[in-house]
Amino acid sequence: MPLPVRTKWGMALVQQPLFCQYLGLFSREEVSESQVEFFLRSLGRHFPYISVYDFHPCHTVALRRLLPTCPDFEVLEKTTHWLNLEKSYVDLASEYTVDRTKNLKKSRKYLWEWVESDDIEPLIQLFKENHAIQIQGIHESAYVLLRTLIQLLQEKKVALIRYTYRHGKIHAGIMILENKGMGIYIFNAADAVGRKGNARTFLLDRYFQEKAGRIEAFDFESPEVPSIAQFYQSFGASQQTFISLKKNKLPFPFRQLQNIRKLLFRTFRH
Repeated sequence: MPLPVRTKWGMALVQQPLFCQYLGLFSREEVSESQVEFFLRSLGRHFPYISVYDFHPCHTVALRRLLPTCPDFEVLEKTTHWLNLEKSYVDLASEYTVDRTKNLKKSRKYLWEWVESDDIEPLIQLFKENHAIQIQGIHESAYVLLRTLIQLLQEKKVALIRYTYRHGKIHAGIMILENKGMGIYIFNAADAVGRKGNARTFLLDRYFQEKAGRIEAFDFESPEVPSIAQFYQSFGASQQTFISLKKNKLPFPFRQLQNIRKLLFRTFRH
């Protein structure tokens, strides 16, 4: 039952950390709806502010029934995409869209070489140089946190980093977390050559070849961006819904200050 709590203005608040995919109730035994309800009501009772709390998709059905009785929360249904890997690679690849199959063939013409690595720095650098400018507001502390997270995951032997390169130069990379029969697409980046040569398609397909029939599923951890969702769907992935909660019942004037802060943040980002 991970509960990321921080103290601000002398109050305990809930704030989901960066790179944290899902929260909720996790157990070796099946979690009952009554346990989810108890957790929800405790969450609402003890914390006046929740920046965001994303529940694992396994809780979606129960939450849809329970949340109408919990009016304090702002509720949003979000989606990610999961690819079923409990099948052969031949069956898996047959479900790629026509465009994805064409792009995979194009990637092979680039004669990509690939390597597995423990070094996250080339991936971070690719992201900074090619993607960060499109996502304003990324602070250097986010990269520090990512480096720390990678180190811990590598110590637990659940992190996988792979790169594609040509003529000795890296053009794309992916990072995958492997845990309890799932592969989770945590982080990726590519430069112009990597994008043109469909390098990430090449890396993902290679991974699926290895894992088909060996793990249950692959979570693309997709953002709410239609073009990205379409890319993941092109591999045959299906939509999974998860529930996201927010709450702002801070007392005056803290509630107003927090709302002003959010407004200023959105203004300066755009």
